[in-house]
Amino acid sequence: MLDQLVLDLSPTPLPGFDNFLAQRNSEIIAALTAEGGERFVYLWGEPGCGKTHLLQAWIAHAELLGRASIYLDAKHEQLPDFAREASFIAVDHVDELAPDDQIMLFSIYNSLKESGEGRLLMAGHQPPMQAPVRDDLRTRLGWGLVFEVKALSDDDKLAALRHHAAERQLAIGDDVFRYLLTHWRRDLASLIGMLDMLDRYSLAMRRPITVPLVKNVLQTAPTES
Repeated sequence: MLDQLVLDLSPTPLPGFDNFLAQRNSEIIAALTAEGGERFVYLWGEPGCGKTHLLQAWIAHAELLGRASIYLDAKHEQLPDFAREASFIAVDHVDELAPDDQIMLFSIYNSLKESGEGRLLMAGHQPPMQAPVRDDLRTRLGWGLVFEVKALSDDDKLAALRHHAAERQLAIGDDVFRYLLTHWRRDLASLIGMLDMLDRYSLAMRRPITVPLVKNVLQTAPTES
């Protein structure tokens, strides 16, 4: 039963601005949702801080507005030429662009700049001037707005887990939350997903959610996404 429940982890909710904890990054949300705001934005920050969530939320927001949009992950795919046809373009993991894709992004940037239309949102682990890309592209990365995405602290994550548990009317002690923070994946989406799975497992087994139960589940759960 445990194996089945672990495999049956609830799908992570689709990224949106409404499910992004923005306490430390509210100015980024404001910039990304402003009508007529800056057309070129670069986000940087440590892995797991929420950059990908923000890019995908921005694309979802654009689609709700009826704009042609595309999300591209340079870590896993090449930048297609047809990307320039979109009016909202998000490029993730800019610092992992292949040489040909760096040329493509440089071309897309210039095309948008010359047309006076469209918006480009990019993200990487490092500040623009430290990005390991060609010099002309590195300069472009810093031409618009640049924001550091500040990672959630453990206290922020603890508060989010408490809130999620309260919404589901779960009686869970802080010792369980703290154990998850030190023994499970660090990103909030994975922590919330595990909490939901623990809820289902505890109901099936008719056991409260305690640290021993969590240990039992984590022995079976995959450690990587």
